[in-house]
Amino acid sequence: MEHHFYNFSTGVDVYKSLNELHKDHNSTSFLISAVGDLSKVSFKCPLNDKPVIFEKKLEIITLSGYIRSTESHLHISASDENCSVFGGHLLAGSIVLKSLDVLIGVIPNLNKTSIGSSRNIPATVDIYILPDCPWSKRALKLLDSFHLKYNSHIFTNDEEFNKISNITSISTFPQIFINNQFIGGYSELSNMSSKGALKGLIY
Repeated sequence: MEHHFYNFSTGVDVYKSLNELHKDHNSTSFLISAVGDLSKVSFKCPLNDKPVIFEKKLEIITLSGYIRSTESHLHISASDENCSVFGGHLLAGSIVLKSLDVLIGVIPNLNKTSIGSSRNIPATVDIYILPDCPWSKRALKLLDSFHLKYNSHIFTNDEEFNKISNITSISTFPQIFINNQFIGGYSELSNMSSKGALKGLIY
């Protein structure tokens, strides 16, 4: 395992920066340790798609998870001045106050093996699209080729658009989630399909 030690300075978006650090498509990065503070935290609670946002001085208690070329799964917990602790799935918009030191371990060619019931449970796929968008239509056609049931959400107003953009921090469409993890748009979906990674995620 390779180890990398990073310092994030004032104003850095933690989620975006961690994902940008991972550039090797054949490796998996794990967060080993994190010490620092935040001026703002954005996270999602389990079974709730609405982001929770706090803007105040916060101390990071834990920051854990992994980052791969096809997905990232990151958790954060933070404490306020009253020692109240809260957290969930890390989202874009979590900003460093003064400093954040992060130790990351990188393992090449790591395969993930499922352990448990031998019964296949289909993944939950949500795709957010715009009407008459050619890339959205291509993504739907690709998903249909896997004979997979998915949830299609069509945006019809700015409020719906802003809600999903606050979670993903991008403004292009389609936007695709597998098992509540944002994987990207049509290009990322097509790339995963051509490499065989998509089939491994959805079945």
